[in-house]
Amino acid sequence: MNSCSYLFQTSFDKLSPQLQELAYRSFYNLVYKDILYFLHDHSLTEDVIQESFLKIIRIVHKYKIESYPAWMKQVTRHIAIDYFNKTNKSFQTISLDSVIRVVENELQSRLEQVSVATTVENNIRNELLHQSILELRPSHQIIIRMFYIEDLSYKEIASTLDLSEQAVSQKLARARKKLLLNFQRKWDDFYEP
Repeated sequence: MNSCSYLFQTSFDKLSPQLQELAYRSFYNLVYKDILYFLHDHSLTEDVIQESFLKIIRIVHKYKIESYPAWMKQVTRHIAIDYFNKTNKSFQTISLDSVIRVVENELQSRLEQVSVATTVENNIRNELLHQSILELRPSHQIIIRMFYIEDLSYKEIASTLDLSEQAVSQKLARARKKLLLNFQRKWDDFYEP
């Protein structure tokens, strides 16, 4: 399951504002050129995209979806056709240069989507890791923070916590093991349908 499908299977209002924005930008990039090509009107295209996005986050839980990008494009196209029919816009002929620009923009958009998907997945991974750390007992949280975030050595941690270096090593090993179990459970839950 890709990060895009996770975002749409999760209740959108439960996502952080950053993930909501990334989801919208990713969706916008996915459908913009197709809808602009069809409607030939930037502001109308943006209206269709906003309406489509709101509809998708409202109805996504009602369907079993195999390909989220294809499904989202289909929903957006249907809304664009409705807009087109309501406004009785006539089709405009476009030049070969316009088609070439759309194709070039589509290629650029696909490259950007890969980057956005990677960023979204990294943000989700970091959020799951943060949640996993918060589930640790306080003594494990402290030792994880001191070693990984504050970048302290075993000797410095031992001195601060008034422990032997061997005790620090044992506590850190236990904390890592528990953190790994917490994170793996969350990650598995995240990727299961």
